[in-house]
Amino acid sequence: MPANRAALPLVPDKQDQVPRLERFRATHPDVPVLLMGTRPTAWVGGQKIEHPTLRGLLDELEEIFPPDAQARHAGAAQ
Repeated sequence: MPANRAALPLVPDKQDQVPRLERFRATHPDVPVLLMGTRPTAWVGGQKIEHPTLRGLLDELEEIFPPDAQARHAGAAQ
């Protein structure tokens, strides 16, 4: 996963979102999140979701997959 970190521009907002992104990826490995290019992008159910910032993309993904549901999903997988 270090390659994903290298793709993040050195903008403080994005750097503090890396742990949040890693938690989301661990909980939802079936949801591709790409950081290459100008806008962070994810695909949910075949739908492309883009946002100008990683924080905004993660906010949007958390609306679709609430964090409390993520915790339940992670607990069930163990």
